[in-house]
Amino acid sequence: MTLCRWSLFAIVVGLVGCQDVTAPTPVQPATGRAPFNMSADNAGPSSAPVGVHMLRQAPWAPQLETYEASFWAVDGQPSGITVNYLPADGELVGQPFLRFDIPKNAMATGVSGTRVNRGDSVLVTVIIDPVTFSVEFDPSGVVFSNGTPARLTIWYENADPDLNGDGSVDAADQLLQQQLAVWFHAGQVRWVPMPSANDPTLPSVSTALYHFSEYAVSW
Repeated sequence: MTLCRWSLFAIVVGLVGCQDVTAPTPVQPATGRAPFNMSADNAGPSSAPVGVHMLRQAPWAPQLETYEASFWAVDGQPSGITVNYLPADGELVGQPFLRFDIPKNAMATGVSGTRVNRGDSVLVTVIIDPVTFSVEFDPSGVVFSNGTPARLTIWYENADPDLNGDGSVDAADQLLQQQLAVWFHAGQVRWVPMPSANDPTLPSVSTALYHFSEYAVSW
């Protein structure tokens, strides 16, 4: 199985402030946390639990430009963040890894569970696992509208093509690739698959988000 290559994906990444904006601006790392130790011994938000097969980065995959970043989500304004891989030689922008979008008026309740009013803001932090295709969103308690949810897209072009880990990339791996979806951490060791759009031709998987949690591309 061959995971398709993307053409140059020129998109800006980043930090969205409380000012009136319609698109993200360049990414800036979040502050107030210890730097991420990007090793297999510290694999980010959580290690893959038993029975949940999280997609993993290929050994040759480039690093991401950041593994933790924050932006302001403001009710009444669209906001979001994009995280790319570091560009290869000759590239101005690296391949895409993650895109998270919050539409205008999408936030239903804030951190305290109270209704969000126009102009209210929440500092959203995104923490990305350097080994598996999982990402955690903080703060907990934020809920999005059922009619206008947020949306998460993760590109898996740089995933390990040997999905089942049997040492051979074959039809079995292609079948597993077709089953990829976004799962969310529902507490304890329980993970739940979400309705997802998987496009192996890009390749990417996307889903609507209704609350903050830890999410992973899994099968």
